[in-house]
Amino acid sequence: MHRIAGLRRQLKQIEELRLARVMHEEAEIDEKCTALITALNDDSPLHGLFAGHMAGRLKRLTERRMLLEPLKAQQIAAVMTEARHTRFAETMIDRLECDVAAEDEKQQLESLVEGALARRRHASLA
Repeated sequence: MHRIAGLRRQLKQIEELRLARVMHEEAEIDEKCTALITALNDDSPLHGLFAGHMAGRLKRLTERRMLLEPLKAQQIAAVMTEARHTRFAETMIDRLECDVAAEDEKQQLESLVEGALARRRHASLA
């Protein structure tokens, strides 16, 4: 169970890294869009020469950003699923450890009782 829990933790980390990558790309696109909008609002003398190109680039960035939304939602769901699986595995480990501890305690108690009964029999025979 410890290996399974370790594997679940690794899978969760992988999904978190994928989500971080998507969010990083999203932030980069937002920065580029902001820079393009600032450039489009600029009143430089050569502004008109590049306005069409900048508008096209802004459109492509916006389209890419919209494509990232479902991917981001999917990654968030994957992270939540792996977190749930990890918690389940860790809960199972805790339960198994409690069961093992209870079984050990039971065996120790039985051993003590048997020892006490054996001493009592031995004392009554003497």
